[in-house]
Amino acid sequence: MAWFIAPREARTTLDCPECGKPLDIRRTCHEAYMQCSSCRRSFKLAPFIPRMDKAMEEFLERLYADRV
Repeated sequence: MAWFIAPREARTTLDCPECGKPLDIRRTCHEAYMQCSSCRRSFKLAPFIPRMDKAMEEFLERLYADRV
């Protein structure tokens, strides 16, 4: 069994719908979500999936499917 450390967050190139700053993708033990470090608003992942960037894709590749 291979072990790896999945990051808890990553900076994306996707813009926050509220303030336009770059969003971070983050995870907890139970879920993954988007959050703006500037305005601190949080968003569900689904609206961002169609415009997913490389950072978001690589982050999601390392998550267990029950968090998405």
